[in-house]
Amino acid sequence: MNRSSDLAARGRLRRLTLTAVPLLLVVAAPMIMLSWYGERLPDRAYVDSWAALPQYAPSWEGWLSQQWFTLVLFEASLLFPFVCYWRLPQLQRGLVALAFFVGGSRTAVVVLSVTALAGQPGPVPAPPWHRAVEIAVTIAAAALGYLAAGRIPAPPEATAAPPAHAPTMTLAPTQRVLFVTSSWSAPRLAVAAVLGMLTGLSVPYGSGTWQGTVLLGAWTIFEVAQARTRLQIDHSGITVRAAWLPALHRTLPYPLIRFAQASAGRPPGRYRLHDGDEGWGIISGKGPALVARLSDDRQFVYSTRAAETAAALVNGWLSRQRQGETA
Repeated sequence: MNRSSDLAARGRLRRLTLTAVPLLLVVAAPMIMLSWYGERLPDRAYVDSWAALPQYAPSWEGWLSQQWFTLVLFEASLLFPFVCYWRLPQLQRGLVALAFFVGGSRTAVVVLSVTALAGQPGPVPAPPWHRAVEIAVTIAAAALGYLAAGRIPAPPEATAAPPAHAPTMTLAPTQRVLFVTSSWSAPRLAVAAVLGMLTGLSVPYGSGTWQGTVLLGAWTIFEVAQARTRLQIDHSGITVRAAWLPALHRTLPYPLIRFAQASAGRPPGRYRLHDGDEGWGIISGKGPALVARLSDDRQFVYSTRAAETAAALVNGWLSRQRQGETA
């Protein structure tokens, strides 16, 4: 990807800052609450998972030191992917939302749990409304982060007709394009099965760490949805539909496609429904694949035995549009 196609350059510093700063609440909130309540708190920190295991609860100083470790872990877990996705603004926006998710959720948990312990000699059961407040604050924080990340710059539009070497199907002015195929991915199902097992194992401990269970469950659904996908090429572009999860449906409009070609084998790189440095798409095996070269120097890839036909249809539509013919 060259410098001119670095779409993330505009607003990247803001998104990087918004990814790092909210996580500071992981330590700031406990410090503020401890300084506020001081000696009104019990001898031990009966918060987080220690509320269910009071005999192992650390001192407040020990609990605060754990928050520093948690901060470093969260910062590394989000900033490292941010650097890896340095040129992908949409994924950076997701990392900002995740940082607000973590910061907001941890703040809500700490404020509610420490406030409940004020003036108490030992652990107290959390009232049911605590969980409702935690979830509401977490959702609101994630939405705020998504909005704060700002608008994502649009990629450039391609205007040149496909090159002569690209497979092209000649289309009459009144002809329409429609191509449909589907694909299964056994590796995705295997990964989803493992993640589903981990999600199930985390449920008994979810009273104190429900956020982790939610994220594991979301990851499981994301993998399951990519195990069975459907590709459709029509007048709107190339659309990939993820079975069982409409939220993951993606359409690649023609203005963002330079041309398409067929690959005899598996193209190098990793392709998923979310963006990556190489591009995005679905690879389900070692067989042929449709490869669409994109205007931002990346590519869209989808495994199908009819890759040559699919590429010819895409190029036929592009040629007709870009040579001034009416559709």
